[in-house]
Amino acid sequence: MLRTYLMALAMWCGGAIASAQTPVEASPDYLPELQSHFTRVVEDPRIVGLAAAVIENGEPVFVFTHGEAEAGSGRAVSDTTLFRAASVSKTFTGTLLALLEDQGQIDLDMPMPARILSLQGDRNPTLEDLLSHRTGLPPNAYDNILEAGRPIGDIRERLSEVDLLCPVGSCFTYQNVAFAAVEPVVEEATGRPYADVLTSEIFSRTGMETASLGVPALTASDDWAAPHRGWRRTGNEAGHPRTYYDRTPSAAGVNLSLNDMIAWAQAQLGVRDGIPEDVRARAHARLTETRRETRRLGELSARVSQTWYGLGWRVYDWGDRTLVLHSGYLSGYGAQIVLEPETGFAFVALWNSDNRPAWWLWPVVMDLRTGEGDGHEWLERFYEDE
Repeated sequence: MLRTYLMALAMWCGGAIASAQTPVEASPDYLPELQSHFTRVVEDPRIVGLAAAVIENGEPVFVFTHGEAEAGSGRAVSDTTLFRAASVSKTFTGTLLALLEDQGQIDLDMPMPARILSLQGDRNPTLEDLLSHRTGLPPNAYDNILEAGRPIGDIRERLSEVDLLCPVGSCFTYQNVAFAAVEPVVEEATGRPYADVLTSEIFSRTGMETASLGVPALTASDDWAAPHRGWRRTGNEAGHPRTYYDRTPSAAGVNLSLNDMIAWAQAQLGVRDGIPEDVRARAHARLTETRRETRRLGELSARVSQTWYGLGWRVYDWGDRTLVLHSGYLSGYGAQIVLEPETGFAFVALWNSDNRPAWWLWPVVMDLRTGEGDGHEWLERFYEDE
């Protein structure tokens, strides 16, 4: 397959942004306009570092890196710089369990063992219920206690006392603590630590050469991005990447570079070896309709008519197109992956600061490639009057 690249590389140098671009033959005609949007977005001083890519027909056609891994360090963000994937980690977990099911090591219809997680109601959730957020618990149940530093085992036990909003299996409520209860199930089924299973069955199989799990693995690297926290900050000061969500690695613990993210997208599109087609179909299936999430889309409802959740993946109906995607946020980090498996398209992005514009780059890409808009409506709110 012909590989075509548009390399739009932005380097932070002495407080100024220098960019370089390599011409591409037969590249999508929307890329020059996309480049102009990216160039303008990164003028926002709150965007410390950003790495993003667009894939068409299974191959990268646009790669963009900008800024610093740590403000003031002079260490430029590159396609090998490690970021925290936050809740994009759930896509790895859902795919891993679909793969283990395909291998006959686990059964996703198996009810959770009560010694690991026990909820109120007529039945305990299955692994599929956990991965598709059908526990019936209130949204983000006991994340507040997790953020207060309580041991994860104690928090999981307390979930048995929580009144459910709906019967298990009947509605969508997003979780972190409950979602991470799949980890001991994986460990019991395989006889190996969760991190080892994820590394061998997902990272290694798909050629994600620098992906890892947890803060110690992140900071052991020579090239990692530090978080910059605060939505209204007036200056950029790096913080420590450690968060309380490190105790839920299956929900928020993956570290990866842009190159790793591209590999992950290609594996999910089926143009890179590692994830069998039936496993991808299982992970991307529309398992839980997310009506509340659809209502919360705001302006995006002009494009997205219906939303679902699969095994660690969201599914959006963008007109007559099906998008499989997920976003992730940990204080000072953001991550996104958007796939259109039918056409071999993907958009992936990682950044290391709290900021608004980066979150809206993916609908810009979608509008430009579909011809539904010029991208300005998603970003104009962030630009100062000229």
